[in-house]
Amino acid sequence: MDAVMSPSLRARTWANPKIELRQRCLLSADFGVIVREAITPGSVLMALAHVFVDRPGRHTIQIDARRHQAGTGEIDDYLNHSCDPNSALDFTRLELVSLRKITPGEELSFNYLTSEWDMAAPFACQCGACDRLGGRPGPRLIRGFRHLSPGEQDLLAPLAPPHLRLRLAELRATHGRGLTG
Repeated sequence: MDAVMSPSLRARTWANPKIELRQRCLLSADFGVIVREAITPGSVLMALAHVFVDRPGRHTIQIDARRHQAGTGEIDDYLNHSCDPNSALDFTRLELVSLRKITPGEELSFNYLTSEWDMAAPFACQCGACDRLGGRPGPRLIRGFRHLSPGEQDLLAPLAPPHLRLRLAELRATHGRGLTG
């Protein structure tokens, strides 16, 4: 799977100077993107590199029906999932934008379910917000937008890229609101 990039597009990810890549715990090799200085709602946190692949992978982000932003080894590869994220992707500009005020020491997160129809590597969520938001006890399995209930899809649709909203509308037009896959 070769990465493709147009010469006029962003070759590298830009990161806001108020954030940094940091080890999440001294006893682990797990990293996250941590806020160094307070961030206001609507702030651009990252501008993703325009490096795309045509197949999903564990470290790709689905941009549209055919393209996935490739893992580049840069700071954006360390964004973690949360069911109650503090940031979201602007799929038109390929930027990560804050949804609310974010305080120093907080880890940046976005909801992976807002970008992937089907996750290449589903996982058990460890964000801790699942109980509060989904009404389900314990961690939920993060599999992709199509695996959500119709109500959950409706809640996340405003943060989803156009291709996911279009695909959902097509499925519902053909099979009714209750079908998710």
